[in-house]
Amino acid sequence: MAGAGRVAGRGAAGRRARRGAAPTLLAWVVAVGGALAGGAAAAPEPDLVAVARAFDAAWAAHDLAAVLALFAPDAVVRERRGAVPPEVWDTRDPQVVRAYLDGINDGTRNDATGLVWVTGRPAIAAWAAARFAAHHRFVVGPYRAAGDAVGWPYREFVDPFQLLPGLSPAEGDAEAVVRGGRIAVLSLVQSPASAQRQRGETGAAIARAEATRRAAAPGIGPNLQPRRPLRGGPAAEPSGAAWPLALGGLAVLGGATVALRRRRVPRR
Repeated sequence: MAGAGRVAGRGAAGRRARRGAAPTLLAWVVAVGGALAGGAAAAPEPDLVAVARAFDAAWAAHDLAAVLALFAPDAVVRERRGAVPPEVWDTRDPQVVRAYLDGINDGTRNDATGLVWVTGRPAIAAWAAARFAAHHRFVVGPYRAAGDAVGWPYREFVDPFQLLPGLSPAEGDAEAVVRGGRIAVLSLVQSPASAQRQRGETGAAIARAEATRRAAAPGIGPNLQPRRPLRGGPAAEPSGAAWPLALGGLAVLGGATVALRRRRVPRR
């Protein structure tokens, strides 16, 4: 009887232990199941590098529709080659940028910032279309993602610079802030060393073209008469034959200089 009592006691204790463990196991199953269900329902984070690659591919193809599809409706595109005050660079208010540009382009100062700032798809479309018309292209380096942004180095080729010998491409760093799979902010910052080098190369090219023009003849013009032919030899080239090439080079260089100094007023 005593043995039977001990067995009965152990059986009752075992049942109580199992009943106590059942709620714990149930709670664990519910918790794990809820976590898995929540993970399945949550949208996956966009691949930032994939967004950057898609932008660069669309840009290389000059596919304006594909480029615009990658931007949020209220996205901002900003470019600079010099220091810009943070309250201007980081603003999302076009009036702040307009006031800043009006101040530095008042004719009394030489603006070295090269600030370009546009917001909204219509303005971004105009910005991209203007660069496509100048045969703009990027050569990009490795992508690096951190947080909600992806960055990459670039080399920039655009007319009229790439038409002239001795002018190297601009170099800088790009960054795209991506939210919801679309670009919210695209920043293009030319490195100070690249901006300084490009200004020096443009100045040197202008000096070379001017030297060619001066060396063409004292009286440069299309109506110069050819020199008298040498005895027994072919007629010499007109002394002013180089002048159209020289002036053409100066015209292209003038366009390059204007492009360096051009500023875009922000638009909605």
